[in-house]
Amino acid sequence: MLTQYRVRWWTYPVVFGLGFVILAPFAWMVATALMSTSQTLQVPPNLIPSPVTLDGVREVFDRLPFAILLFNTVIVSIGRVVGTLIVCSMAAYALAIIKVPGARAILIVVLVLIMVPSDIFIIPSYSIITWLRLTDTLVALALPSLFDVFGVFLLYQFFRGVPRELIEAARMDGASHLRILVTIVVPVARSGIISLAILTTLAEWKELLWPIVVNRSIEKMTLGPGLALLRGEYTTDWNVLMAAGVLAALPMIVIFLILQKRFIASFARSGLK
Repeated sequence: MLTQYRVRWWTYPVVFGLGFVILAPFAWMVATALMSTSQTLQVPPNLIPSPVTLDGVREVFDRLPFAILLFNTVIVSIGRVVGTLIVCSMAAYALAIIKVPGARAILIVVLVLIMVPSDIFIIPSYSIITWLRLTDTLVALALPSLFDVFGVFLLYQFFRGVPRELIEAARMDGASHLRILVTIVVPVARSGIISLAILTTLAEWKELLWPIVVNRSIEKMTLGPGLALLRGEYTTDWNVLMAAGVLAALPMIVIFLILQKRFIASFARSGLK
């Protein structure tokens, strides 16, 4: 039987307090984006723009090719998500379903690599991209990230929960491993696929260091390093920088509002796993 828990009175102020702590920085960013440069320099700082101005937003488009940066980010994010799902699902299938020789040792290596900072792989990744002559291209931004050790481990956990009876029945019907993966394993573990797609998109959307290392021209950059260019050496127009931050965050906010139920359900199921 399911036990119903009574919500205690103190949970409401705690939830509202945490919500305020989380939303306050974003609200301040939006308010700063609607201020003029002189308002952002006032002491004590203004919390409410008066008057409201869109000079910061216009300045973003004057200083940066924002549309190009946004387009590059969307293209690279889509390519990275698709590639990561393909590579990680095949690797997880080999470890969880086929159980290739040495699968346990490979899984231990995967767990160890999860604990290694990703910045360590920047130099070898750059050497490979240079050898392939892919520097200053959009392909270079997504290619080194297609294999995600955390993604392999996440899908491995979900694939282990696929009923073995379904897989054995498909094998008796003569289905290949690729067909079993596409038609049985992936649909059953779709919550894990959705979770990995969400995490990969967020990781690419906020990527900063790798695009700066591998690309040189602003036309091949993404939003992360593009926004960093708005920081001045001696002074910074904070209204312009905050306006760029709001514009960069809007696509993710819109996607979350549209797919809110799926997001919450996928992460809830991943937590149950």
